[in-house]
Formats: sequence, C-alpha cells, structure tokens
Amino acid sequence: MNKKSSAMGAIQKKKEKTSIWVHLFFIIFAIICIVPFVTVISASFSNESDLAMYGFSVLPKKVDLTAYAYLFKNPKMIVDAYIVTIIITAVGTFLGVLFMSMAAYCLARSNFRYTRALTFFIFFPTLFSGGMVPSYIINTQYLHLTDTLLALILPTLINVFHIIMLRTFFKQLPESLFEAAKVDGASEYYIFFKIALPLSKPVIATVAFLGALTKWNEWYNAMLYIREDSLVPLQYMLQRMMMNIQTLLDSMQYAPGMVDITSLPGENLRMAMLVVAIGPMMLFFPFFQKYFTRGMTVGAVKG
Repeated sequence: MNKKSSAMGAIQKKKEKTSIWVHLFFIIFAIICIVPFVTVISASFSNESDLAMYGFSVLPKKVDLTAYAYLFKNPKMIVDAYIVTIIITAVGTFLGVLFMSMAAYCLARSNFRYTRALTFFIFFPTLFSGGMVPSYIINTQYLHLTDTLLALILPTLINVFHIIMLRTFFKQLPESLFEAAKVDGASEYYIFFKIALPLSKPVIATVAFLGALTKWNEWYNAMLYIREDSLVPLQYMLQRMMMNIQTLLDSMQYAPGMVDITSLPGENLRMAMLVVAIGPMMLFFPFFQKYFTRGMTVGAVKG
C-alpha cells in the first residue's frame, strides 16, 4: 500500500512539474504575442524624431499626440468611414453566413438530389478565376455597382473554404435528428433554422468572425468601385491618408531645410492608423473566442 501511495505521489509531482513548465511556456508565448501590439501603441503615441533616433520601444520616450491630431483633423471623415465599414461588415457578415450556411446544409444532407451539381457549381470557379477585368466589367457595366455599398459587399460575400467548414460540421450532426423532425411534420426551413443552426454555433461564430474580419479590412473593392468620399470605408481612407503624407514627405526631400521632416507624422502615423483600424475587432474577438478553437478544428478528429 505504501509503495502504491509513493508511486502515486511521484506521478502527481511529475504532473505538477510538467504543468508548471507548460504554464511557463504559454506565459512566455503570450508575452511574445502581446509585446509587439504594445509596441505599436507606444509608437503611435511617440514623436517621429524619437522614433528616428531611438527606434521602437515598449514605452514612449515622450507622449506625443501629433499622429492622432493629424488622423482626427477631420473627425467627420473618420466617423463616416467607420459608419460605412460597420454597415458593410454587419450586412455582409449576416448575408454571407446565411447564404453559405444554406448552401452547406444542402450539401450535407444525404437526401438532396442535386448535391453533385451544386458542388461542381460552387467549387469549380475556385480552380479558374475569370480575372479582374471581366469582374470589373460585370460589376460596373452590367450590375452597376459603382459608388454603391453593394460593391463592397457582393464580391466577397461567399467564401468556398467557409462553405466546406460549415458542410463538415453539418455532416457531423446526427441524421436521425433530422429524420425525427421530418416525421413530426417539420419543413426543411424549420429544421435548418430551428435545429441545424442552433446546434452549429461554434462553426457559425468562426465563419462570422472570419467574414467580419474580411469585411472590416475591405479596401481593394473600394479602390476599384468607389469614387464618392461618403462611401469610402475605413481601411481605404487610412490608406489614402498614408499615401498623401508619404507624397508630402517625398516632396520635402527636394527642398531640404525649409521644413523639418522629422516633425511631420510618419511611422507614428502608420502605427496610429493601425490602432484605429484594429481596435474595434480586438474588442469583439473575446466574444467569439470560446467558439473559435472548436470551429477552426471542425472535421480534424473523426469518431
């Protein structure tokens, strides 16, 4: 009995030591992940001359709000860009998750007779892209999406990889559950909205977060289709501001001594733009975190 107790005690101590090393590893890993973000925030509150002289640091040498003052020089422009980005993120994410989950549900059902045709229709375009020019002609000449919010929503509404994730999760749901609901007189729409979707919260939340991240970072389609300043999303507006300040800095090099270039916002402005751009998404991420791991690993383990 004593030998068994001592053996159990040794095993317990070994587990505790292993647990300490595992926790230490993840603490160090968390610090490595957090320090760059803290450095970005510090650089956004630093003076451009300090960054040029001392480089990046965790704490600013001297707090300077020049970058944020330049960024919010026209607050209405920032607010309008935020509103546009929030609209296309909310609407695009909702519609994308709805349509992709519907398609994935159809592909996951064994009694759907057009599975092969729908699969071919969804996956074949991923192998051969029509190219930017045909897409631009269709969106501008036929769909007339120029200077509309639909130009920022429709082109990136469907993601085939997300459909695969959703289909894999739907396939793991017990078929007997759907058959029992069918016997009780439930329609396919009722089964989808009242049974399949509530049971698929992890993958739905994961797809919604990834889709929202894509919509929030939208700038490419805005560059192609948006001319009105009132419809410019946040990322494209920040990019244009950065291009303007870079043009100014380049022009100052041909007139040395007239203006102190180091006093103008540069790297600190880039860091301030980064903080403004990713701030809201960092606030929303904790609400998706409990679903994110399970949703990303869907289909990885069978049985």
